[in-house]
Amino acid sequence: MVLEERIPVESENVAKEIVRYLKKEGIPARITTEPRMTVALILAGRYEDLKAFLTVCQEKHKEHGAGGEDTDGYSKEFDSSVWKNTLEALHIEQHAVSQILDEHEPGDIIGSHIFQSVFLKTTPENDSTLEEFARELATVRTLISNHLCEITQQGFVLTTLPGPGSVTLYIPFDYPFPPEEEVCDRYHVTCIRHFRGEMDHVVLIGPEILLLEDIEAFVMFLSENGVDPRSLLSITERCMSRLRITQELIDQLFDAGESSLEDLRLLFVDEIATQDGQGHVQDRFGLSPEYVDSLVKDMRKLGLVKGKDSRIKPGNPSKIKSSTKRKEPVA
Repeated sequence: MVLEERIPVESENVAKEIVRYLKKEGIPARITTEPRMTVALILAGRYEDLKAFLTVCQEKHKEHGAGGEDTDGYSKEFDSSVWKNTLEALHIEQHAVSQILDEHEPGDIIGSHIFQSVFLKTTPENDSTLEEFARELATVRTLISNHLCEITQQGFVLTTLPGPGSVTLYIPFDYPFPPEEEVCDRYHVTCIRHFRGEMDHVVLIGPEILLLEDIEAFVMFLSENGVDPRSLLSITERCMSRLRITQELIDQLFDAGESSLEDLRLLFVDEIATQDGQGHVQDRFGLSPEYVDSLVKDMRKLGLVKGKDSRIKPGNPSKIKSSTKRKEPVA
């Protein structure tokens, strides 16, 4: 259904709010879940080993010079940024772990922000930024993985202090494939593939979204409910594009009086619009036959066209005539 819209959101509660908003506007929508699988690489090792490993890899890629492609098919600029960013992440993690171990003794409670937010479901006394929260979480995970910390009813408790340089650190490695085994073995570094599966909540909106009176207000509502800005831009572009395409098909039917589905298929393969777009910009359409078939089917459902495939006529286009005059919203 080419006129339908799908909006991925962070939570079921946000999805319900969107459905509730659309219901008030007379637009049917439903919530579904979709599986999402991601694979992330993580480098594990002691600080000095990881530092030496990353430094050598960085120097290796510098030898290739700037520009062009490396033997692995990825640009050298890409390689350089990966090693640099991973080294920075390593230094930050080492500093965070060392700071906790230097400032606390066994028996002390650490990671209070994480414990209060995740386990107690309460707001920490001292507000922390998302970056600080993520950093604290990564550090606590590192200590737990090294058996230096345990979870109690009071919080995360430091249980013991490690020997100098013995803590295994875990650093995200933003690269498409693991490093060479020989290099990892030489520096006692392990590459972990972290498979993560989640269920995303998605709001599915019927073709009736074309009839929504105020797209700009809807996009603003989505923004206020935390929908990703990039998604907002895509949603706006898709809504305005569908509106323009359906209006063009209706215009063609009015000009011809009626048309067959086959003629519409041929027309929209490479068709210049009957009217210019905006100012010096001219609209042009290149729609596949399958797209045109689905478009006509959706428009029949909305009452915008009528008749059999051999004699398709305009239906009740007044539903969207006013919509074409709306100012295009800004996401």
